[in-house]
Amino acid sequence: QSAGARFNAGVLQLQLGRFEAGWSLYDNRPSALATAGWPQAWWRGEDLRDKTLFVHCEQGLGDAIQFCRYLLLAEARGARVVLSLDDRLRRLLRGLSPTIRFVGPGEKPEHFDFHCPLLSLPGAFATTLETIPGMTRYLSAEPERVAVWRQRLGTEGFRIGICWQGNPNNAQDVGRSPPLEMFAPLAAIPGVRLISLQKYHGLEQLAAGPAGMSIEQLGEEFDSGPDAFIDTAAVMESLDLVISGDTAIVHLAGALGHPAWVALRHVPEWRWLLSGAYSPWYPTLRLFRQSHRGDWAGVFAAMRAALVELRGMAGHDRA
Repeated sequence: QSAGARFNAGVLQLQLGRFEAGWSLYDNRPSALATAGWPQAWWRGEDLRDKTLFVHCEQGLGDAIQFCRYLLLAEARGARVVLSLDDRLRRLLRGLSPTIRFVGPGEKPEHFDFHCPLLSLPGAFATTLETIPGMTRYLSAEPERVAVWRQRLGTEGFRIGICWQGNPNNAQDVGRSPPLEMFAPLAAIPGVRLISLQKYHGLEQLAAGPAGMSIEQLGEEFDSGPDAFIDTAAVMESLDLVISGDTAIVHLAGALGHPAWVALRHVPEWRWLLSGAYSPWYPTLRLFRQSHRGDWAGVFAAMRAALVELRGMAGHDRA
C-alpha cells in the first residue's frame, strides 16, 4: 500500500473519530515524510526529560495555531522545545510559553535529540477523543492593541466579526467558503453589527453584497504589517461573537477562548469530525453543518435562529 493510500486512510479514521487507528496512518502525509530521513529520531512518545525536541510546522497557519498547544505538554514532560514556523506567526505564538525557542521556516537548531512534525504530536501523545487537550485559552492578544481597537470599535450593538473566504489556492477550500451574501439574514437582525475580519482573498465580494447589508471594515492598517493576526486577536477581545467558515480565524478564536460559530460544509476537514455541534478541540466554538452538499442557506438559517435566541429578540426580528 502506498504512502498516499495510507495517508488517505488515516484522514478517514480521524474524521470518524478513530484517533487510535488514525494518527500513525496520518503520519504518511508528504509534509511529514520529508523529514523521516533525518539522523535524529522521530519522537514517538519517549522520555523527554532534559531532551531537546525540535518541532517543525509543516502545514497552514490555522494548523499551527490549533496544534501549538502540544508544545506546552512537551515542556511539561521536561523537554526543551524548539519550534520552526512561519515567521508571520512568531509574534502571536511568543505568548504561548517564555521558554520555547523559535527558528525560522527551514531552519534547524544545531543540536536536538528528537524531532517531530507539529501535526504528529497528537499521535505521539496518544491523543484520543477523550484526551484531547481542550484548553479554553492558550494564546492572548497584546493589551496595548486591545485598548486601541476597543476604543475604535466602541460598545454599541452586538458586535460580530465575520470571515467568509479561506485561501482559494488551497485545495481544501473547495466548497468550504460560504459566499458573503449568506450573512445577510444575520445583518438584518436589529442591533447586530457585522465587522469584517477578512484579509486579502474575498474582499471583492464586499462590492457585490446585497443591497442594504452593512459590513464595517477596519481600514488599511488592520493587520497590515508582517505579523499575522496581531490586530485580529486584539479586535476579537472587543467582539461579542466571531462567525466564519473553516478558516484560521476560527482557530484563533478558539485559541483565545473567544466564542465563535463555524459554518461547515457537508463533509468537513477531519478535525471537525462528521457530527456534533461542539468541537472537542475548542470549548468555545459552536459548529453549524450543512445538511447536504452546498446547503449554506440552511447553515445560515440555523445561525440566524440561534442568534435571535441569543439576543433574546424572538418576535422582534424584522428580517
